[in-house]
Amino acid sequence: MKKLFFSSLIAAAALVGVSSCCNGGAPKVSLNNDLDSLGYSYGVLFGTQYSNFSDTGIIVPEVSMDADNFLAGFINAFKRDSNNVKIKASDAEKFVRDYQMKLQKQREEQMQKEIAENKEKGHAFMAENAKKEGVKTLESGLQIQILNEGKGKQPKADDDVTVSYKGTLVDGTVFDQGDSVQFNLNRVVKGFSEGLQNLKEGGKAILTMPSDLAYGDRAAGHKIPAGSTLQFEVELVKINKK
Repeated sequence: MKKLFFSSLIAAAALVGVSSCCNGGAPKVSLNNDLDSLGYSYGVLFGTQYSNFSDTGIIVPEVSMDADNFLAGFINAFKRDSNNVKIKASDAEKFVRDYQMKLQKQREEQMQKEIAENKEKGHAFMAENAKKEGVKTLESGLQIQILNEGKGKQPKADDDVTVSYKGTLVDGTVFDQGDSVQFNLNRVVKGFSEGLQNLKEGGKAILTMPSDLAYGDRAAGHKIPAGSTLQFEVELVKINKK
């Protein structure tokens, strides 16, 4: 909890600093002694840490705060001016914690809404895809359209393979592709592994998989939203020797 609260304070300080800079310019800096340098150094450290949060997509809190209220609370608490402190430190910590939980709940609700929408789009896409010539729907729900049967052996679930592929979302967005990529079939999503086990060496197919055969209700990086149906155009180049 202390780490969370401290991180929030750092973020808040940085946000206010940005707001103050934009509205009236940053305060003048005088580094006349060690204490002056210490205060400025803390500011640099807070700002640097908040900048790192921004780089990773973590911004806390996700709101615009009033700069005057922040500075008043900071100064009154820093000077231990009990006559002017409007919210006790323990109450302030509880408020921040409760507010962060509120934001987290809002994020989760929004995520569930997006997952439901993505699944609905995926179901509609697979329903249309199933009507295409040559598309077979397996018991698992995986749809496979063989473009070239290939020759030779079929891989097993624990085989190492070399594969060329292109992965797309239902709207056609390419999220990944590779030529002659080597990996083990037990280290990829279920739908991809199952589809390749239905191919022979040299075979090519289009694999369409619902989210439960892909990444489920979680996102994969920045390109694959949670609940996404995925489609791969894939070629099994060869089964690698063990």
